[in-house]
Amino acid sequence: MARKRSPLSREIEPLNPCDASRRDFLKGATTVAAGLVGAPLGRSAEAETLPTVPLGPHRVTRMIVGSNPIRGYSHFNRQYNEHMVEWYTDERTAQVLLDCQKAGINTFQSSFYQPRVLRHFELFHERGGNLQWICLTSPGDVIPQMENQTPEWLRDGQITAIDTVAKFKPIGMVHHGSDTDFLWRAGKIDYLKTFISKVHDVGCLAGISTHNPVMLDALESKGWPVDFYMTALYYLTRTDEDFKKEMGVIPVGETYISEDPPRMCAMIRKVKKTCLAYKILAAGRKCNSPRMVRETFEWTFKNIKPTDAVIVGLYPRFSDQITEDTNTVREICS
Repeated sequence: MARKRSPLSREIEPLNPCDASRRDFLKGATTVAAGLVGAPLGRSAEAETLPTVPLGPHRVTRMIVGSNPIRGYSHFNRQYNEHMVEWYTDERTAQVLLDCQKAGINTFQSSFYQPRVLRHFELFHERGGNLQWICLTSPGDVIPQMENQTPEWLRDGQITAIDTVAKFKPIGMVHHGSDTDFLWRAGKIDYLKTFISKVHDVGCLAGISTHNPVMLDALESKGWPVDFYMTALYYLTRTDEDFKKEMGVIPVGETYISEDPPRMCAMIRKVKKTCLAYKILAAGRKCNSPRMVRETFEWTFKNIKPTDAVIVGLYPRFSDQITEDTNTVREICS
């Protein structure tokens, strides 16, 4: 069971839409904009809504469904990415989201750029879906990528991304975690103020995502009007130099360190704002048994604040992960 997405998996995207596909995607924005707005769920047809926490004027369930598997981000390799994309047809994606809603989840978090996302949203809403939506934004979602991106390209490109996403009426927009960490390394953390201000201007909650607990501490100390954070439990944006300095070796591929979740959770508990913790199951590496999954959920909820939530990607191809996970969250959080 592979779960959830990391910004680093951009390097092994199974789909790389051409400019024409991007234009087709953006052309359909007005068609879907109204359908993305839905009243928060009170009670689904099948199950009570999971316990919720406040997020600005909204309430989000303590488990939010993520989009990595849907979009083909396995965090293992290209073959597994394609395995997920093959299974997550438009029909199946719409049904999974509907099943999440019926199981008591009321919020969906995803990035924006793939043309497939538009088709999934259209079909989901045609069938009565009304999950709240939190969008992770990045310039590369809507404008051509730079070969060697600069902090200024990220800052200015986010303006275009925000304007594009705004017509879809998400309840919140979040600055992409790998982009946040890039600005931190470049000494340009103050560029995030432009993002926060612009998101507020279009009437959305402004969130900042990061993989680095030091970054979270720095953000909180600024006193900026950030509404919430998205916090990866694993520091996946370490550079080779970081690994060499910390461990004396450079690993091959994406690496998950067992000491990372306690470090990030300590910072999550320190900050006052709501945190949406992601990568809690280490992209499926902590899914070897139902017991391991449950223990991971229990540990996570014990070590974040009562006002925080988790984002979990689902790949229910071989087991009913929707029921398994929502039942676990309901039992732990109630």
